[in-house]
Amino acid sequence: MDRTAHALALIGELTSAPTVSKAVAVFERAIEPFGVRLYRTGVVANPQRGLIEAAIVSNWSEEWAQLYRGRRAFTFDPVVAAARRGEGFFWRDLEPSARPEGRELMRDAREIGMVDGFTVVRAPPGELKTTVNMAGDGLDWSELEQGTVSFVASALMSRMLHLRDVQLKPAVQALSLREAEILSHAAAGHADRAIAQALSLSYETVHFYWKSIRRKLGAADRANAVAVGLWSGQIDP
Repeated sequence: MDRTAHALALIGELTSAPTVSKAVAVFERAIEPFGVRLYRTGVVANPQRGLIEAAIVSNWSEEWAQLYRGRRAFTFDPVVAAARRGEGFFWRDLEPSARPEGRELMRDAREIGMVDGFTVVRAPPGELKTTVNMAGDGLDWSELEQGTVSFVASALMSRMLHLRDVQLKPAVQALSLREAEILSHAAAGHADRAIAQALSLSYETVHFYWKSIRRKLGAADRANAVAVGLWSGQIDP
C-alpha cells in the first residue's frame, strides 16, 4: 500500500476517534510516511492582527515556542501572513519576508530541524480559520499527495473541534478572576516566578492556584490547562 492509500485508509478512524489523543495518534500514523516530523495546530484568533494561537496539539519544542512568544513573532512570521491568505502552501514557495525579523525567524526554524514545511488552512463559512503547520526534511509530494495530507490535516482539526464542543466544554468549571489571570500569563509564556512578580503574589501562592486551575479544567499539565482555557473562552488568545 502506498502512502496516499495508507493515509486515506485511516480517515474513517480519524473522524470517529473518541478523544483528542486518539485523533492525534491516528494523524501521526497517517502523516509519518510523508516525512512529517513536527506539527502544530492553530486558530487564526484575530485575523486583523494575524494572531495564531496553539489549539490543543503541538510537538514543536518548548524552547522554540517560548522563543516565538517572546519575540511576538506572529507579527512578522511569513507563515502566519500566508495562512491569512492561502488554502495550503509549502514554506519554500513563500517570498522572502520584507522584514529582517521574518527572514531571521525562518533561518532559525531551519537550524532546529524545521527544514521544510507545509501549512493547511481550513476556513469553513462563518467560522474562524484553523491551521495545521507541518514540518519535516524534504517534503517532496505529488499534487495528489499534497491533497491527501491537506485532507488528513483538515480531518484532524474538524475532529478536535467537534470533541471540544461535545466533550470538553460541559466538563469545564469556571475559573476565578485570579486563576484566569495566572492562566493568561502562562499562555503568554511566562514562568511562575514571573507571574508571581507581575501579580504581586508569592511563588507558593501561584503554585497553589495551579492545583485549582488544573482541577477545574480537568487538565493534566500546564500546557493542557492553557489549551482548555482558550477553548472554553476563559482566557483570551
